[in-house]
Amino acid sequence: MKERKLKIIVIVMTAAVIGLISVQLYWISNLIKVEDERFHRIVNDAMMRVSHRVEEEEAAKAVVKKIAHKSGKEPVEINAPKNVQSSNKVFVWSEGKDENVFRVVADSNHLNLRVNSFGDSSRHGKYKKFIAHFTDDRNEPPPPPFSRQYYLDTLISSRKKLVQNVVAEIMMTDVRKKIEERISSNQLNNLLTQELKNSGVDGSFYFGVNKLKIDSLTLVKPGADVSELRKSDLRTMLFPGEFFFNKNELVVYFPNKALHLLGSIAGMMSLSIGLILIIVIVFYNTLRMLLKQKKITQIKNDLINNITHEFKTPISTISLACEALNEPGLMTEKNSVNRYSNIIKEESDRLKIMVDALLNTAAMEKSDFNLKKESVDLHEIIKNASAKFAQIVHKRNGKIEFDLTATSPNILGDSFHLSNIFSNLIDNGIKYNENKPIINVKTLNSGDFIFVIVKDNGIGIPKEYLGKIFDTFYRVSGGNIQNVRGNGIGLSYVKRIVEEHDGRISVHSETDKGSEFEIRFPLIRNR
Repeated sequence: MKERKLKIIVIVMTAAVIGLISVQLYWISNLIKVEDERFHRIVNDAMMRVSHRVEEEEAAKAVVKKIAHKSGKEPVEINAPKNVQSSNKVFVWSEGKDENVFRVVADSNHLNLRVNSFGDSSRHGKYKKFIAHFTDDRNEPPPPPFSRQYYLDTLISSRKKLVQNVVAEIMMTDVRKKIEERISSNQLNNLLTQELKNSGVDGSFYFGVNKLKIDSLTLVKPGADVSELRKSDLRTMLFPGEFFFNKNELVVYFPNKALHLLGSIAGMMSLSIGLILIIVIVFYNTLRMLLKQKKITQIKNDLINNITHEFKTPISTISLACEALNEPGLMTEKNSVNRYSNIIKEESDRLKIMVDALLNTAAMEKSDFNLKKESVDLHEIIKNASAKFAQIVHKRNGKIEFDLTATSPNILGDSFHLSNIFSNLIDNGIKYNENKPIINVKTLNSGDFIFVIVKDNGIGIPKEYLGKIFDTFYRVSGGNIQNVRGNGIGLSYVKRIVEEHDGRISVHSETDKGSEFEIRFPLIRNR
């Protein structure tokens, strides 16, 4: 694939992925905004209902107390029956032997006073029997049949008139009171908790009442952060009909609002994030495959060129040696015949090493090779592998030095592949060397292992490439290394064979100072 075409594909794919991710993030952002608006709407509606109920309860209590004062009886405040869905109280006071139960229902048009039932305290005990019907004029149930109906109807009529006369007076009296005298923090907390729960809003909240005229907070819920209350936009008026008096607003904030919003969209958000991750992972792997394919193609082309060059040199040398041997006058010169015969043998061995390396690499890639392990002497294998390069080193005025001090050189291994390991390392020390090649091979024992150290005085390997030189087909892309042809499979083969023998290989190298390879094998007695 051409470089320009690959770049265009990568750019288009990147733009498409970024676009998809941007759309997903935009959608998530809008979803959070919508959920935030819905949350504000629900909470504001609940706060308005609380404001209405505060006003309703104040009116109910005020009317009943006024009636009680007119009748000379003090009311007793008791809870409504459990089957009645109301947060208001039922007020009862004695009138003779009976108890009259009153209930004030406030709606947008009027206040209604109901006398629902009464009980005989002498027969049933005080407050033991009463039936409360919490309704208004629009849905009036039929009055229960009892013997004093006429009396009750008359009482209801008179009390209705009384309510109409005194409501205005009562309200004018209440609005002049301080807000702290009209409601309590506990009352607001209970009403808000109930209304928010009914609206499906859970979690902790804090509130306070802001006196608008003096911009002062009061009735603040314990533990509330005043600065957060002042910043909150969740506000509603208390007693909104009182236009000409001191205005007060209920302020609420939720310390865990963000968690609540995220929790409400957790499902959709998880799905979106999951899709984004899948897109990114697929894109990354696709891009990686494209780049890897491009690299493989480039490596393949380089490999073909390098192998062609590597094979061409020994083949040409063998061809020239054969032509020289065919000269009639040369046949009588025994020394010349032996020299050319040795050249042919050396170049043939070199070709064999290269072909074996290629075949072994192919077998390793397919995991289709078996090691024939037996007890072998590493010292013998090292000497035999070094002998192949004696003539080449001699021609370049170099030498191969041995420091085989290991007292236990025997390991369990494949002699053929072990020989190829040291052949590759010695060949690299000679090939990548601009000086007179000096190769030093050292062995030593340490614990249950034998160490083999192959050191050369070649051009060395830059530090940034040391972690990649054992990769298959990898060749250092800079410096004097490019002046030497190679196939990039030698060191990857060496590493694989060492690991197949339960060994370990490491390298230390400096540019222009040479390289040192250290190989560790377990001794045969440990197996």
